[in-house]
Amino acid sequence: MEKKDIDKKIEDLRKEFNEKIDELKREYKGEKNRKWIPKLDEDFYYLDSKLNTFCTFFEDTDGDRKLLKYSKIFKTQKEAQEYADYLKARCEYSYEFSKEEWKDIEKDKYYIYYDYSEEKLKVFHCNYCGRLNQIYFKTKEKAQEFIDKYKKQILKFEFGIEEE
Repeated sequence: MEKKDIDKKIEDLRKEFNEKIDELKREYKGEKNRKWIPKLDEDFYYLDSKLNTFCTFFEDTDGDRKLLKYSKIFKTQKEAQEYADYLKARCEYSYEFSKEEWKDIEKDKYYIYYDYSEEKLKVFHCNYCGRLNQIYFKTKEKAQEFIDKYKKQILKFEFGIEEE
């Protein structure tokens, strides 16, 4: 076999190998981002409206199905507590602008967004247009402080991104 044939064969194998690795990475990412659903009689955790952690087991009742559909559920108490702590911090750092404050276009309202091209959290401002389920901050510094302290949780709970 000639050298160029061997080189071509190696290059083809390298290409096939890299394609398989990319395929496995996509599968892993899909599995990782899929919502976990407990099996019958398996324990799961959830939070009540006061951010208390509760454990129950899945019986596939109407109530269980509603919890799965409308609430965040967790495999462990540690995960549920992490989410509760995050929600408490989010309330502490964020700011609820009044109707009058929203009408004041001179007053900046800050929010966090994820820049997918740069793969990082950023702070931006708006003056008069609020978005549903957006977290707002009174100052850019407060928003940045929240990012600095809770980056991992913001990515996970707000954008569904889990860093390795």
